[in-house]
Amino acid sequence: MRFQREEWSKALPELRPLFAHLWDDVALDKDRFVAECAEDKYGQLETNGVLHLVVARTEEGKVAGYHLSFVNENGHYQGAGLMAFTDMYFVKPEFRKANVGLRLFAFVEESLRAAGVVKIYSSHKLHKDRSAMMAILGYKPTDLIYTKVIA
Repeated sequence: MRFQREEWSKALPELRPLFAHLWDDVALDKDRFVAECAEDKYGQLETNGVLHLVVARTEEGKVAGYHLSFVNENGHYQGAGLMAFTDMYFVKPEFRKANVGLRLFAFVEESLRAAGVVKIYSSHKLHKDRSAMMAILGYKPTDLIYTKVIA
């Protein structure tokens, strides 16, 4: 398995099919919201230098998973440095038993550190609990996010 930082615009054709799998795997309120990736907005974030994409690939070059985060300064901590906010990540089910998710996150940390990031914020759905993996990687729980459909 290879892990590498890639450009959104170049990796997008291979990532597109995985977005539906991510939605099937973790989305809530599926009767109300249908996932549709705003590819142009992500492209603009890439142009602005905010997007950080890491892709896991098999030795044959096939995509096994990805991790996407936004990198910028946190408005709460002026001058503290760059921080990464995980947007989405997904590992194909056939690669989950091989600890690809754990290895993907470890590589993401290395890549973000090399990009000057000082802190990473990451989350997961409670019904798809990733707490054990996050604890192994040294993350600590800090927030619980609540959602409510109001329209």
